[in-house]
Amino acid sequence: MGSFFTSTQIYNPKQLDRDGFKAYFCEKMKNEGYEVCEADSAELSYVLAFADNCKWVTISSEAYEQGNRTAQADTARIAKMLNTTCINTTVIDSDCAVLDLYDESGKKADSLILGRADDYFGDDIPQPVEKLWSQFLSNESTWKQFTEICDSNEVFVEDSLSKLAGIVGIDSRNILFEYEDANENNENICFLSFRKASSKKEKKPTLNALFKQIWGAALEPLGFKKPKLRMPYYIRVVNDEIIHILGVYDMKSHLLVFGGIATVYREELCLDHSYRQNEGWLKTLTDFYVNWHRSDKTVHQKIQSGFHYSKNIESQPLSKAVQDALNESMTWILPVLDNIKTLKDVADYNGRMFKNNLAVISLPLHESYAAPYSDLAIKFILDDPLSDLEQRYLSSLKIIDEENIRYNHPQERILQRRKKYEQRYNNSCKTLHMFLEDKEMHSQTLEELARRKEHNLEMLRKYNVY
Repeated sequence: MGSFFTSTQIYNPKQLDRDGFKAYFCEKMKNEGYEVCEADSAELSYVLAFADNCKWVTISSEAYEQGNRTAQADTARIAKMLNTTCINTTVIDSDCAVLDLYDESGKKADSLILGRADDYFGDDIPQPVEKLWSQFLSNESTWKQFTEICDSNEVFVEDSLSKLAGIVGIDSRNILFEYEDANENNENICFLSFRKASSKKEKKPTLNALFKQIWGAALEPLGFKKPKLRMPYYIRVVNDEIIHILGVYDMKSHLLVFGGIATVYREELCLDHSYRQNEGWLKTLTDFYVNWHRSDKTVHQKIQSGFHYSKNIESQPLSKAVQDALNESMTWILPVLDNIKTLKDVADYNGRMFKNNLAVISLPLHESYAAPYSDLAIKFILDDPLSDLEQRYLSSLKIIDEENIRYNHPQERILQRRKKYEQRYNNSCKTLHMFLEDKEMHSQTLEELARRKEHNLEMLRKYNVY
């Protein structure tokens, strides 16, 4: 699945630093009739990302959707308000990117399209106007380099965007920035919320406010805490090792509920990343239903379709969607999390959810190419790792034998499957024997796991959940 996101790059000709630009932006918003306020009462919420060179500032908003008119109109307004050039950047499924350039008057002056755009825009793709874009080129860059990047056909358009950013003075990471990925602990990130100074109209509560109110009342008595992050989810730490996660992801018309298990023995916890970035291990209601409840409970339609809401229809308020999402998560996800209290429970969960019963991470740990956000490393510190692996192997053989009978698989396929499982088992046994018998490797592995634990617990403290 590719990425979809929208942000805006603001040209900063005075090279104002973080505090200077923030003050300047707030002053201009004040002139527009807005005042700074708390996030829960905001009409406009922004996150600003700064870079060391201060040439451009990236801004995004929770109101910006991929290529939506709100983002475009706001970019035009900001360009006119600050009397500067702004570039509205939209990425479509990592295939192509559209960069709309707005001049000081707020008028869209040009459009630049990168990547495999013919699938979306046909053959009529405009060429960038050199006069408008070349003024931003760095001293070491040329128009030829600019056009070569525009004509390149990278697998992921983000690679082209990063290269283009480098030659026009935009930070190569900030141009890929998304609102939901903002980390409050990053000193280069600034959150700003505004409301109309004269507005007396009662404002509808935001998703984060409703989530904290409704989910907090139910989950905090159960040991969950809201992390010091903007993403709407709750975390519970069990036995200083295991992390239970419950949350929602806003699809702008409906809420997607997710849950997950992690341990402090991961190389990276990635808790400051969005659901989209973590969907490899954070799982939906459907995943929990299929793997734990399918045989004994009737699935609710909302599990598959999400929890819909509308800003315009009173019968579908956001508050109801948040409450319904909580009710279903308490039915389908929480009972599973409640039963995961030990590292063996985590290994069982991973085997069931990810079908990796026989997987053991390669050694040494620091050289392994396994996903840094997996918990495969915990198999080294189970009470009896070899016996545990053998039991998992026998259990896997029993399952495939039952499937072979149920579906009447041909003998050739049966032999191939058993051989494949036997190879996985033997390879994993070899790794575990190395860990248990090689003193240096054993000590090195335990030291690395202890380091990860200390690092991740400190991160959890920083997020105020441990």
